[in-house]
This record gives sequence, C-alpha cells and structure tokens, in this order.
Amino acid sequence: MRGTALGISVVLGAKWLGVALGVLLYGGTITKAAEIEKIDLPGVAVPLISLRGPIEQGDGEKFSKLTDGLDRASVILKSPGGLVKEALQIGATIRMSGFSTMVAADQECFSACGLIWVSGVRRYMSDTSLIGFHAAYREENGEYRESGVANAEIGSYLTHLGLRIEAIRYFTAAGPDDFLLLTPDRARMLGIETYRVDGGNITTPSANPTVDVYADRFVSYSLLQSRCAPFLQPDPIAVKRAHEATFAEGSQLVGGDKWIELWTPLLDQVKSQLNEKGALLLCVETEAHLRGQGQETGVEGPSFPCADAATPTELSLCQTPELWAKDRAMNSIYMWIRNNVEKSVRKRLLAVQRLWLKDRNNCGGDASCLNAIYDQRLNELRAIDLPS
Repeated sequence: MRGTALGISVVLGAKWLGVALGVLLYGGTITKAAEIEKIDLPGVAVPLISLRGPIEQGDGEKFSKLTDGLDRASVILKSPGGLVKEALQIGATIRMSGFSTMVAADQECFSACGLIWVSGVRRYMSDTSLIGFHAAYREENGEYRESGVANAEIGSYLTHLGLRIEAIRYFTAAGPDDFLLLTPDRARMLGIETYRVDGGNITTPSANPTVDVYADRFVSYSLLQSRCAPFLQPDPIAVKRAHEATFAEGSQLVGGDKWIELWTPLLDQVKSQLNEKGALLLCVETEAHLRGQGQETGVEGPSFPCADAATPTELSLCQTPELWAKDRAMNSIYMWIRNNVEKSVRKRLLAVQRLWLKDRNNCGGDASCLNAIYDQRLNELRAIDLPS
C-alpha cells in the first residue's frame, strides 16, 4: 500500500498469505479505504466504532468527524494496516477522547492498525487476537526499504503514549516481509496493560499486572521495609512476604537481569522524591498507593486498638483504612517528640499537638474532615525524619 507520511512514500501493512477469517492479502496497491462506522446496539450504552479494511488517505479525518462529540466509545478493529500518518491521527483521537480499543478473537490488526489499538485507554484482546507489528517501510523501484523518518515518528508517538523503549523496539523490529505478533503475555513483559478477553470473561490489568507494575511494587515494598517502618510501624512479616513475592513474580516474568534493569532506575526516583517530599509524606503516599491496588501493606488499623475505640472520631479512624497510615505516622511523631526532644522545646511542640487533637476530634466521625486535617498537619511536619 502506498501513501505519503512526512513527505515520503510509506508502506505499513502486513505482506503475508494464508490467514483465514477474511484477512486482506497484501501485494500491490490496495485502493479500498477502511470502512469506519458508528454502530448503535440496543442495550449497549457505550457507542461502538467499527474500523475495517486498509487505512488510507483521509481516514484520520473521517474518524475524527465520525467520533466528534462522543465522550466515550469502544473501537473495534480489523485491518491489515495502512498509512502511518492516518493511523497516528486516528490513534491520537482515540487517546485524547478516552476511547477503548479491541481486537476480537481470531481477528487481525496488523502494522498501522496495531498503532491504533495500542492508543486505547483500555486495550482489549484475546489469546487468539492477531495483533502484529513491523517497521514502517517505503517502496523504491519495486523494493521495500525501511523508512527511518516514519519509524522515528512512530517511536516519538509511542513514547508520548508512555511506552518504554523495549516496547517501541518490538513494534519496529521486524522487517517489511515479516511481523511480530503481540500476545497478552508478551504485552505484560513489555509493560503494555491489556484487558484479556476469554469468551464472556475479562481479566483486568490489576489481576494480571505488567512487569512494570511489579517493579513499582517491589520498590514500594523496599521503602516500606526501610524508611517507612519508623513512621507506619507495619507488620514486618507481612511486608517481607509481599516484598519477596513481588520480586519473584517480576523475575519470573522477564528473567533476572532484565528484571533488575527495570526496578533499579525506580530506586533513583525514590531518592529524588525523598529529597523533594520528605520521608513522612512519601511513606504515607506509598502505603496508600499499594492499598489502592489491593495489595498488602502491613498496616492494619490505626495507632490504637480498635477494641478500645469510644468516640466518633476513633470509630471513624477504625472504619476508614485510608486513615490508618496517617494516624500511625502522627502517633509515631508524637511519641518521638515526647521521648527525644529537649524539654523546653518538647513542651511547646506537645502543646501544639494537643490543640491539633482538639481540632481533629471536632471532626467527629466525618472521614473527609479527618482526612483533610491529617493531611494538613502531616504537611506541616513533613521535614521530620525519624531514625530507622
């Protein structure tokens, strides 16, 4: 397929034979443009956009006009590929509009189509979806040669989507006469979140995390075990167990050396965040981050036994998990001041703390009020760093 992207003749389509289920065969010029249509099904709240066939000149604008005004949609893809420029325009519209993308079981989405699929804020695929990639290329005197300019544009676009370099290389590694298929497991290894469809069942990214998620969790648990322990007093056995399990999962997914390469740079980011925010705030945020993913944090309950809770404030603290780490951190700071600060300074600081407790208790059982007052006080105390 011929077309113009960035001033050069670029071909981005799968040239292969023998794939069933209506795959369009490549070889020579294909003139039929993609069929792009909006499908409204009874009982389906989310509009469906169907894109079938080769991606040709003008399809980017056609897609943009068709979807103008939609605040959500699912884009169903079946295409052998096409023009890079048009595919990137469609992909950008999908990403900016917050649309999902899907390639159904046993259906093909090759080359430029794959760039559209990966643009979805939610990407659906099955184990038998045929999503394939190869480098962009141009035709010169009957021969196909890779287009460095078009591949650079693809790399820049994928970088803006948040893909890391390994994924970008995978997308452009195969030559014009070949392609690399993307499976759900390969996507996990490359850090590409997908929703895995198996009949009527869907496995979400949270249930099937990418290796990048494991790397992030591993570093988060490393922080909980070290700098955060004095503030949050987490259960050391629970944190150690989760830390080791996360390491094993990530290592199994990509192998030891690659696994280390993934999480090592994150340690440098943590050091930078410690300097910027301080250990207190970063530890509270890290615990909330892990808890938000449904992960074990070793923080079970506030700083006091909930069996002894009597006031509306204490009862609310016990019933609101997002407050547990904040209350533990505040209590740890209070205890440290009481036991380590010089007497005259300690007296003044504890007086301020008692005034804060009065304001806190005025919230009663209002969890949003408690969250706000804890956040304000913790931010005021952010410079305090308890010894490990």
